Amino acid sequence: MQIKIEIDVRPEELRRFLGLPDVSGLQEDVVAFLRDKLGAASEFDASQFVKSNFETLRKTPAWKRFAARLRAAEDGTMTTAGDDVAPPKKRRARRAPAKSRNAGA
Repeated sequence: MQIKIEIDVRPEELRRFLGLPDVSGLQEDVVAFLRDKLGAASEFDASQFVKSNFETLRKTPAWKRFAARLRAAEDGTMTTAGDDVAPPKKRRARRAPAKSRNAGA
């Protein structure tokens, strides 16, 4: 049995029904802020952005784990001291299915 219900409702009505806050004013403020920032930057240089934020990235624990895994892969040892990833399990060889006794008859 299948039951299909279709409800036609506007986003603001659904937000109100679910009790979610109206964030349209905040959204407009964020969009205006981003437009001002992008408009002020006559030319966006992606390489300069990466260079300026790379030091912050290198200080994060996630980056340190990533770098440790890269070093371990280069050394040939795939696990590190803080690694929580288990090594892959070995697969067993599968047996061929037994032939039925009446196969030749």
